[in-house]
Amino acid sequence: MQRMHLIILILLTALSMAFAQFGQNKVQYKNFKWYYIQSEHFDVYFYKGGYRLATYVANIAESSYVDLRQDFDYELSKRVMIIVYNSHNDFQQTNVIDQFLPEGVGGVTELYKNRVVLPFEGSYAQLQHVVHHELVHAVMNDMLYGGSLQSIISGQVVPVPTWFAEGLAEYFSIEWDTRADMIIRDATISGYLPPIEYLSYYLAYQGGQSLFRYIAEKYGQQKLSEILHKIKGSFRFDGAFKSALGIDLKELSEEWQKAMRKEYWPDIANRKEAGDFARQLTDHKKKKHYLNSSPTLSPRGDKMVYLSDRDGKQSIYLMDVLENKVVKRLIKGESSTNFEELKWLTPGMGWSPDSKKIVFAAKAGDRDALYIYDLEKDKFIQHKFDFDGIYSTSWSPNSDEIAFVGNMNGESDIYIFDLKDESIKKVTNDIFSDSYPEWSPDGRQIIFVSDRGNFVNPDSIPPDYDITQHNYRNTDIYIVDKNGGKIRRVTNTPFRESDPIFAPDGKTVFYVSDRNGIYNIYRHDLETDSSWAVSNLLTGAFQLSMDRDGKQLVFASFEEGGWDIYLIKNPLDLKPVQLTKTVYFQKLEQKSKEKKAVAKRERITTDIDSVQKQVRVPKSIDYSKYVFADLERRTRVKKVKVKLKEKEYKFEDGHYKIHNYRVKFSPDIVQGQAYYTTLWGFQGYTAIAFSDVLGDHKVFLGTNLVFDLRNSYINLQYLYLPKRTDFGVTLFHYANTYFSGYYGLIRYRNYGAWFLASYPFSKFARVDMFINWWNASLEYFYLDGSTTQIVRSILPGIRYVFDNSEWYYTDTGPREGFRGAFNFVVSPHYTKNSPEFATVLVDMRKYFKLSDNYNIGLRLNTGMSRGKNPQQFFLGGTENWLNRKFNGDIRLTSVYDVYFSEFITPLRGARYYEKTGNNVVLFNGEFRFPFIPYMQLGFPPMRFGNIKGVLFADIGTAWNSDRQEGFRGIKNGRLKDIVMGYGFGTRFFLSFLGFILKYDIAWQYDLKSSSKPKHYFSIGVDF
Repeated sequence: MQRMHLIILILLTALSMAFAQFGQNKVQYKNFKWYYIQSEHFDVYFYKGGYRLATYVANIAESSYVDLRQDFDYELSKRVMIIVYNSHNDFQQTNVIDQFLPEGVGGVTELYKNRVVLPFEGSYAQLQHVVHHELVHAVMNDMLYGGSLQSIISGQVVPVPTWFAEGLAEYFSIEWDTRADMIIRDATISGYLPPIEYLSYYLAYQGGQSLFRYIAEKYGQQKLSEILHKIKGSFRFDGAFKSALGIDLKELSEEWQKAMRKEYWPDIANRKEAGDFARQLTDHKKKKHYLNSSPTLSPRGDKMVYLSDRDGKQSIYLMDVLENKVVKRLIKGESSTNFEELKWLTPGMGWSPDSKKIVFAAKAGDRDALYIYDLEKDKFIQHKFDFDGIYSTSWSPNSDEIAFVGNMNGESDIYIFDLKDESIKKVTNDIFSDSYPEWSPDGRQIIFVSDRGNFVNPDSIPPDYDITQHNYRNTDIYIVDKNGGKIRRVTNTPFRESDPIFAPDGKTVFYVSDRNGIYNIYRHDLETDSSWAVSNLLTGAFQLSMDRDGKQLVFASFEEGGWDIYLIKNPLDLKPVQLTKTVYFQKLEQKSKEKKAVAKRERITTDIDSVQKQVRVPKSIDYSKYVFADLERRTRVKKVKVKLKEKEYKFEDGHYKIHNYRVKFSPDIVQGQAYYTTLWGFQGYTAIAFSDVLGDHKVFLGTNLVFDLRNSYINLQYLYLPKRTDFGVTLFHYANTYFSGYYGLIRYRNYGAWFLASYPFSKFARVDMFINWWNASLEYFYLDGSTTQIVRSILPGIRYVFDNSEWYYTDTGPREGFRGAFNFVVSPHYTKNSPEFATVLVDMRKYFKLSDNYNIGLRLNTGMSRGKNPQQFFLGGTENWLNRKFNGDIRLTSVYDVYFSEFITPLRGARYYEKTGNNVVLFNGEFRFPFIPYMQLGFPPMRFGNIKGVLFADIGTAWNSDRQEGFRGIKNGRLKDIVMGYGFGTRFFLSFLGFILKYDIAWQYDLKSSSKPKHYFSIGVDF
């Protein structure tokens, strides 16, 4: 079912996305100079400032592969390429993946060449997790698909579901942790843990992870490898589970859900929900959104700023805490260059001492920036610095100093920015990951989180310290003087501590820790160096903030599938509580005891073996129950050199050899494709795509050879993408034949070239400059065989595009934001039979989100053409209309009508060519809503989900400027030159074919009466 979806996706990506009229931009702000190193199995690519990260990734990759080789019981057949970026901002500029990679995407493994692409985001623990996670995908791709998308789209294998791929990657990379435990506990207790086949969104990760953990614990770890080997080369995904476990997926799902209820339901009696412990300030269920986080109380405690997606985009809101009311939205995120991203994964905002301003970090185009926002004036000041990333800001309580986390060249340290002289001072300076800085009440010290362990003295850190040998998974709380120097370690536990804050007395600290398997709030006395828990929550507490008098404390908590903010009155009066360990932590303790017992027995066995040699007789093995690989299939695989000897990739001193990157093309896909056009209907051709490792250079070849070149379709395109300005050149030859009842067989040909340069101003705005060279002809075969029309033209043009629209993956069109395009193209005098015209087209679209699934779309499309041979606009119908109807006959008797005209759609209730002219105006209005959430047919046995509905009204007109009678809008109370239609429709996503099928029924209306209904079956997205 996913195969055709992939085919359509590839077609759109390869041939359209690079320079489509609409769509947001991937901006290459930097000119990267690439290098690479090699390890035994991997090629790791990096650029300036990234050598240390590259060596770390290479070492971690090899270490991870040792485990994965055992987990999969499989050896890589090809070397895996890993592309490392110094920051998430740089990562978003990659050309390996065509789609924009928003905040929250920590890495990706693509299927064209099985490349792994990942950024460093300030934490080596996170980077280690991402490397292992993505390598699970890479090894799985190699094992199941041969390391290429080609085998999937050609139908040789069936792709595994997302929950399988992501869940297995999470399980093999970390097995289990308190975060996954929190999510599955909440899903189980709150009742939204779905059956296996419906695991999606974040539950595709943690839900799948939980399932594989359950299988490993009940059936044995080896069963995971067995399932993978049974899937390999099989079209029966469900059968692999049945064969390996003895039960099908439905039975496994029921077993797993029952086990989760047994594990988590007892927690309800022993622990409190956040709402029972504190006052709830936000309600994600009421607004039907997901995130309310990063709560920051004002010094007086009467106001709070926080991050929320309550209106669909990550934004900053101001709340009156006393009234429990949102005052207003301060910053709208994800809609402008200044606030592309608001760092919701690494939050932290701060108030000025007088409560008049706030500080926060945000992605601002090419770099991150610090923003000072004045609440009274509703204005902000931007401060940009040369960092790879900026996170977690905090304003000093008695000065104009701001602490923040700066990420630079693989190091994440604490910095201070002085607003008076705009100077920056580095507080910590080492390879360890420091985060979440907060000031002491006197403004002299900063408390923060770090993975540095016992390295509290900067002089004690070796200059060549190998971070791969460090325990960076464990984080503790530390305090440092604002001028730097020696660091005081506050906590020293084998657990994870985070989100520390000072109490007003400067002697007390609050933080969160997962000591019992759930992140609870702890209080620490700095004088006695003692700590105790003050909460016993069901899912946990995060992101603490307290007012300067210590009267109120706020925190974020995850419950019922979303994040909300809660407030505690008089937190200093909270009493110590006794915590019981979660089932997960109890299992960890039991495993630890068993490992120690095994280690002890191994030591005893070693001692005996050292004094007494034993002769071991190999046991005979019964191979009757083994499942062997398809040896014949394996021998057909082309052998490539995978493993390198150490001397090939390292110097004698142990350092990696560095190589300059060179562009080398290799194939991505070779596949038959299909597409549909208004005039020629369905057509097919063969698509071949090539690119280099970094995706900066791409070549696409489309061919449909029919007898000879004159009857064939050939399209050769090259895209140059490494710089900010993207360039493209296309050489083409199109040929289409049509049988006319009057003229017999006719053939249209058009050959030439297309040149384009696209300069993005930002993620949302760009300008495209292009020039087309066309040579179009029309031939009548049954008359005299001669060419009757030849038109040659050069068409330069320019297009400005702005697009900040918001989509969701289930949408058939944008749900919020604005899209606009201004097009200007001319056809000057080139030859004696060249058309001469200048055309302007303006397309503006505005979307209003009423709620997540209900929205209104408005569109104005207008244009005019002037000159000796002005372009004609054909108004009416809808794009990709399958059961198309024409006002008169199809216009295939003129080169001008075929190649130098514009279809203006949709105008439902009308036919193609309903109105024509060199001027056009079209207005569309749609109300989009969910129609049928889920539908299953008995026969044929098919399921449809997320069927959308739409109510629409279209009105437009087209006319010629030289018409003698002039424009006649309304005559005798009826529309004359204006055409209006209204109706309703549905949209089906046909996953087995990979496109959206639209059905509309419309009536033409002339202000007095409506016509008979017209039916429109079409494919494609809504405007």
